[in-house]
Amino acid sequence: MAEEGDLLVTNEKDKWTEDDKKKISLNCKAKSILCCALRKKEFNHISNCKSAMEMWEKLRITYEGTDKVKETRIDILVTQYERFQMQPGETITQM
Repeated sequence: MAEEGDLLVTNEKDKWTEDDKKKISLNCKAKSILCCALRKKEFNHISNCKSAMEMWEKLRITYEGTDKVKETRIDILVTQYERFQMQPGETITQM
């Protein structure tokens, strides 16, 4: 049994189907592209991931945050928008 990324292959490597080989190959290519596109800091953050999908999810959560973090950011921005107003003596350009 071998594990290659998100694909769990239950038979021996010499018995993999063409579809198994294609999925494993695509996952390896995606991992390689992600690694080449990242700076050292990001690469170190995801280097222990086993699949491209796991890498992508880790990066997404790191930079976008979880759903709760996104909701909090939206609430903060809405509050800032609601409080935004022109100050006395301020022109539209200055605002």
